[in-house]
Amino acid sequence: MRGQTDAPIALFVAVIILAVSMGLAFSLMNQTNESKCIAQLKTETEKLQSAMLDVALASPPTSRTITFEMPRCGDISIEVMQIVYYSEPEYCRLCPAHYGGCWQIVPISVDKEGKYSIVSDATSCIQMAGQIHLTNENCEQGWNALSLNDEPCPESEPDCRSASGISENVWSGREDDPSRWLTLGRDSSTRIYKIRLTKGTTLRGGKELGLIKVCVKPANA
Repeated sequence: MRGQTDAPIALFVAVIILAVSMGLAFSLMNQTNESKCIAQLKTETEKLQSAMLDVALASPPTSRTITFEMPRCGDISIEVMQIVYYSEPEYCRLCPAHYGGCWQIVPISVDKEGKYSIVSDATSCIQMAGQIHLTNENCEQGWNALSLNDEPCPESEPDCRSASGISENVWSGREDDPSRWLTLGRDSSTRIYKIRLTKGTTLRGGKELGLIKVCVKPANA
């Protein structure tokens, strides 16, 4: 009788152990896949920063075109990509030897509440001068399908201050802000884009400065 009583208990314990083991295995597999995905995202931002540096160092009208993917890595869905110049050194910890300011390519995930989270493991630094300016204006026909915003959020974001968490001493919203953004929000129809970078010049305060025109369209357009 005792053996018959113990058998269901042993079976129940075995089922629990099996369920826990499978749960741990799936969790580990998901973490591994997420890490691989973020590593691939890092490759994407590195590819973009390399193209931007090539164009920044070249003469007008040098142009480079690359493909860029904003993937979903497990629970992390990349919804925003910023090209940003931070004038504050405390935002440049990921960029060694940048003491006065730094350019970064920053992929961002957005949670259910709409809050932004920087994917720091996939952020790339661009080794180009802070005097370079970016624009999304005057893109050629066929390259003007997607607009980039000069704020930390896409144009569709109604409350950028709250969503981005960027403090007012870093981003005041004025045209003369020392920190500068060009921000792409993911188009709902695709995660893969073509980005064309073109070197030009601009006059600022009576000085001729380098300019990079950044034009983006869906890769299948």
